[in-house]
Amino acid sequence: MYRSLSSLIHTADELLSLDVDALGGLLLTHLKSYDGVSSNSVYQNGLISQGNFLGMQNPTGYGQKPEYGDKQAEVNRALMEAWNWLEREGILIRDPKQPAPWFSISRRGEELLKQSARFEQWEKLGLDRVKSDLMNTGGIRDVGGPPEVRELAWKWVRMKENKPPAKPAVAGEWVLIADSRLDELRALASPDFDFRKLIRLCEELNIASREECHFAKAALTRALVDHVPPLFGKKSFGEVANNYAGTKSFREAIEHLDSAAKKVADGHLHTQIRKNETLPTAQQVNFASGLDVLLSEIVRITQ
Repeated sequence: MYRSLSSLIHTADELLSLDVDALGGLLLTHLKSYDGVSSNSVYQNGLISQGNFLGMQNPTGYGQKPEYGDKQAEVNRALMEAWNWLEREGILIRDPKQPAPWFSISRRGEELLKQSARFEQWEKLGLDRVKSDLMNTGGIRDVGGPPEVRELAWKWVRMKENKPPAKPAVAGEWVLIADSRLDELRALASPDFDFRKLIRLCEELNIASREECHFAKAALTRALVDHVPPLFGKKSFGEVANNYAGTKSFREAIEHLDSAAKKVADGHLHTQIRKNETLPTAQQVNFASGLDVLLSEIVRITQ
């Protein structure tokens, strides 16, 4: 469906205030919307004409006026800057077979279009609803999609709240909960237990780890160990540590997790403000080995 620039960016002043990458994303959405529109000269046979697009910005027909009125010349300059950014970033690829400048949208460009569509959907839902869904259901109800979509939703929430962006995950980067272990948890199914909260606690532990949110790591670790006892047929994690009939190495790891994680978490969560403070370090709230032993046993007894 065709979408005019002014439907995406209502005023010239708003358009001119945008950073080049933000404007580039909106320009890409506008260009893509020509696809399938009959008798248009901008998008033809999977290619986009730069010259025909620019011609549309300065109509010469009787009674036609520029979309942004007296500021159209400034707008055109900004649009060309955005176009050049799209080309430089490999989002628009010039077709060497064409004598005039015709471009195709790259695979990265198609991904950006999907991202923009999701951002627009979340705008309609509103910040409070999206954030509530991510926090309470792990994004299952409204956000949907695989984990990377939920990570994108958190990115959108931070953007809306003007918070610094999260550090991007890097291939091979150390995380608190291994991706392979998370994949095993996501594959579990049980008629008696819903694993969505457990999975989201693990995902948020990794987010907190990348962001160096050490208080959050302590609290989330405590929340996780308090969440899982019914999976072992117990009422508390202390019962799991003391009475579960696992291997000796499992019991030792869980006993340490029960005593150390609780003490560290309680120390940070329940200590009131005082004259002098020391902040936790990554090492102090690192219970990765104990958590992995715990999660691996959950996988083993549930499969």
